[in-house]
Amino acid sequence: MKAAEKYRRVFGSISHLKDQIPWTTGLSNMVEFLVWEPQRVLGISKKQYVNQIIEWATSPELKDKSLEEIQKEVNKKLNQKMSESEQLETYSTQTTGICNAREAVRRVKFFSEDYLNKEFDIFLSLCSDSYLNLFYAQFINFDQSGSWSTHGNSGIFEYSTELNAMFMDNLSYNHEANILIANELKLNGKKNADQILKYCLMYEYLSEIGFIDKDAKFLLLFIGGSVLKEDKQSLVDQEIAMCQRKPEKYQHLLRPELLEVVTHLEVASITWQSLIEFNNHYLNDNEICQVEQKLLQGFDQSLQSKSFMHL
Repeated sequence: MKAAEKYRRVFGSISHLKDQIPWTTGLSNMVEFLVWEPQRVLGISKKQYVNQIIEWATSPELKDKSLEEIQKEVNKKLNQKMSESEQLETYSTQTTGICNAREAVRRVKFFSEDYLNKEFDIFLSLCSDSYLNLFYAQFINFDQSGSWSTHGNSGIFEYSTELNAMFMDNLSYNHEANILIANELKLNGKKNADQILKYCLMYEYLSEIGFIDKDAKFLLLFIGGSVLKEDKQSLVDQEIAMCQRKPEKYQHLLRPELLEVVTHLEVASITWQSLIEFNNHYLNDNEICQVEQKLLQGFDQSLQSKSFMHL
C-alpha cells in the first residue's frame, strides 16, 4: 500500500478544494511539522543526534563501564550541550545545537517560517468570509460571494492531490467566485528563483485533476518582510531565463502550456506590517463578533513577536 493510500485510510482526504477542513486540523498539521522535522525539537537532525550519542557511549574512557555508568555519563554530556546552547534573550540569533524544550520552543516560535505557516493556516481557517473578501479585494477583482475554504501544506492536501512537484504554503479557494489564492509566506526572505512557475504548475495540475474549476482566477500573493520591487512580467522573465540556463532540470517549467497559465496569473505582495494595519482597520471599521476580534488581535500579537520584527 502506497504512503498516500495509508494516509487517506487513517486520516481521510478531500476531493476538491471547496471541501471544508475543520480548523482543528491545523493542530494536527503542527504535530506533523514537528514529527517530520525532529531537529526542531532536538536542535539537530535525528541522525546527528543518534551519532552523537553513539560517539559518547563508545568513547575510550567508557570502555568496560557498566550500562548504568555509560547512561550517567552520556546524560551528563547531553545536559551540558543543552545548557551551552540555551539562550536567555528572546531574539538571540543563536539557533543551532542540541537544545532543551524551552530553547526548542524559542527557536520555532520566534524564528521558524514553517511554524509561522502553521499559525497562518489556523488563523486563515477561522477568518470570516467577509474578512477574506475584503483582504483579497485589495489585490484582485472578484465576485465577493460564496464561502472560502483554506488549505495548508499538510498531509491531507499532499496525499489527497498526490502533488509532489512542489510544496505550497497556504491556499484560499472560493468555489462560487471561482478564484484561487496562493498565499506564499516569508519571514523576511526573498522569492525563490522558480516560485512563480512552480505555482503555475500547481494551478495546472489542480485544474487537470478536478480540484479546482476550469478557468478559475488565480492570484499568487507574497506576504513577507518587504514587498516585491518588480512587476510580474519582470519576475517571470527572470525565472524563465534561470530555467533556460538549466534545461535538463527545469524543462517541465518551460512548457508552452504552462507559460499560458502565467498570462492568466496575477501576482501581488504585502508586508506583515501592512497586514497588521489592515487588521486594525478591519477591527475599527466593522462590527464583528468577539471571537473574530480575539482572532485578529491574537494573530497580530504573534506576528509582532516574530524575530524579523525586532532584528
